[in-house]
Amino acid sequence: MGIPRLKKHLLSFCQPVLFQGGTDCNDEGLECISSLVIDGPSLVYSVYSRLLSWFSATGPNRFEALPTCDEVSQGVMLYLAHLEMLGVKIENIYFDGALPARKHATRIARLENQRRKLEVFCAETKNGFEPIISPGYKRTVQPESILRRRSTPAVYSNIPANPFMVSTVFEDLKCRWNGANITRATKNTLPLQVFDDHERFPWADLATMVPGEADACCAHAAKIMGCCILTNDSDLVLYDLGNRGSVAFLDSVELSRWEPSKPSISQIRAAILRPSKATRRLGVSSLLPLAYELKSQPEIGLGELLRRSKNATSIAELSNYREFIDEYQNDHCCALAQATKQSIGFCDTRISELLWQFELRGEYAGRDCPYVYLATMSEDHTKRCAWVKGREYRNVAYSILNLSQSISERHHYVVEFTRRGQRIAEEKIQLQDEMMISAQIKSFQARLEDFQASLGKDSGSLYFWILFAVIDSYCPDSGIDEGYFQKLKQFLRVGYMGKRLEWADIHLSAQIYSILYSLRVLKQVLELSNSMGTVAGGLEAILKGLPPLHIIMDPVHQRTEMCSVDITTTQLSDMFESLAQNIQLECSDNGNGAAIDNVQTSPFLANAIRRPVQSLKTVSNLYELLQEQ
Repeated sequence: MGIPRLKKHLLSFCQPVLFQGGTDCNDEGLECISSLVIDGPSLVYSVYSRLLSWFSATGPNRFEALPTCDEVSQGVMLYLAHLEMLGVKIENIYFDGALPARKHATRIARLENQRRKLEVFCAETKNGFEPIISPGYKRTVQPESILRRRSTPAVYSNIPANPFMVSTVFEDLKCRWNGANITRATKNTLPLQVFDDHERFPWADLATMVPGEADACCAHAAKIMGCCILTNDSDLVLYDLGNRGSVAFLDSVELSRWEPSKPSISQIRAAILRPSKATRRLGVSSLLPLAYELKSQPEIGLGELLRRSKNATSIAELSNYREFIDEYQNDHCCALAQATKQSIGFCDTRISELLWQFELRGEYAGRDCPYVYLATMSEDHTKRCAWVKGREYRNVAYSILNLSQSISERHHYVVEFTRRGQRIAEEKIQLQDEMMISAQIKSFQARLEDFQASLGKDSGSLYFWILFAVIDSYCPDSGIDEGYFQKLKQFLRVGYMGKRLEWADIHLSAQIYSILYSLRVLKQVLELSNSMGTVAGGLEAILKGLPPLHIIMDPVHQRTEMCSVDITTTQLSDMFESLAQNIQLECSDNGNGAAIDNVQTSPFLANAIRRPVQSLKTVSNLYELLQEQ
């Protein structure tokens, strides 16, 4: 996850290079890098940051300037396509499939950092935002906007990054970016002749979710192949990369020559660090002692670091140092991959991490149960966290995974870490037995089938899922009148209910994202596990219609299909009533509701079972009730 100031201390040992295949050096004598292993999440965040720096100059407001998941995915695709056009071979693109349990404190600190950013952003923009770009408008992602650096205004530093973009990029590399879609997406920005096979997905086999952190597998590949790692994580220089292995920092990458009409003659420069050379120049055998001292005392200079790190005898005796260097053993994640026969295939990063917590508890699991870390979304910080919506779907997904384990290996709870008011807190989710899971699956299926009949659209329609999520985010007894339905109708078309974008609109969007993402988690778990047999067949068939993340995570006003839909307030009202009646029936089927008292229910189900008609909301404790007042 990076050691502060390590990169700064080592910058003087970097050398300029070109990303170019077919030659070792160019006419200027610059070394040419022709083979890359890519740190997937690092590339995604780099593309996001560069797009933000360009969009901030043209966006009508701070919120509108944020790159979408689709734009980030297009940016990553352009990045990879440009490298391939220059003859650079991409060996692998590694993604984190699980982080070790020892990273728990660091992850909580990062969640808290994102929460604080959101709190500041909400406070600074409490009056909302200027009217956004016209519905259906799509920005064009240009090669310059991902391969050329520019500064980002400081006001953007307090905005949390999109929590879905890494999952989106991984999914798109596997399932979206084939030759045909690449050619279609780049025809006006980067005319390419290298993807003639329109059916082939050039990066599908290269994009790999590893059982652990991507770092170790990147380092292992670089050592074996003598290639360069593309990353922004300074930790990579601490691994044994061999004599030829090197690290290119993403923030040094620059499109140094560019003619849109002649993209093939473009040049991409970068700065690389070859640890084997740096250690020779520093007169040390490894950078690990230096990094250990820096982590302990980040304020001291390079000279003092070297003096202390050369005192290897005393350092080697420290158990803390041994624990520190153990993290940088090349074969760590590769050995874990070979130690288990489990194959998770293509799935979301959070599902992957859950699977590995079941498979290798000692390495990945929490104290006594699996942990799930739900990153902060752009939402109203003064309201209840949007991740509360959709929890019933995630609960069933977690329970199915648990049920697929042997009885002795099952857990009673999964703990989710997310925002609760002004802190990051844990939420214990009780896992269900087979009978309860079956009942929940049947009720979800009935709910979706009745909604499908009411709407008259199949589950392959984006319109179907967005409208379902909007209705599912409200309580059946919310007291919505015709005037509010009119506002919802406008929201579905342009993304806001009033004359400008308010935090209430952003919060509703976050709740929609949470519900759809949770349904996607359930869909992938049903595809991975056979533990529910034929019971889940009907629900799985409906969930297959869920669009990919780059579509469902788009801002409402950019969804062309939604912008063109004309729905009446009467239709909206009828669908709200239909879904509410369906849930009342679900509750009556369970008698007095005792059988589902322990289930983490949706607001629909919780209200129908436990609340009088006049109650507007369900809250899990007094703290959350006070937060909503």
